[in-house]
Amino acid sequence: MENPFEVILQRLDRIESMLENLKSDKIAPENKEENFLGPQEAADFLGDALATLYGRTSKNEIPFYKRGKKLYFKKSELIEWIEAGKCRSVYELIDGASKR
Repeated sequence: MENPFEVILQRLDRIESMLENLKSDKIAPENKEENFLGPQEAADFLGDALATLYGRTSKNEIPFYKRGKKLYFKKSELIEWIEAGKCRSVYELIDGASKR
């Protein structure tokens, strides 16, 4: 029969190892340099036609970078832009109204 304390120590070691892996995964993306997307990649990511993407940039509706005649987009900024347009559900509106 295995020593129960030994089993607990083994499990704690595995948990500690998993936590270290999670921690390093979270830290790594922040330190990595983010690559830019081209117009076609950004349009594909957003599910838009290329013409729609160009229309949004000409109206300054979407975050982008321009060097010369070339456009660049950061995926993280596109995600933030999408999330900024979140509409609240009926339940969120009711909950907000009841807290006032």
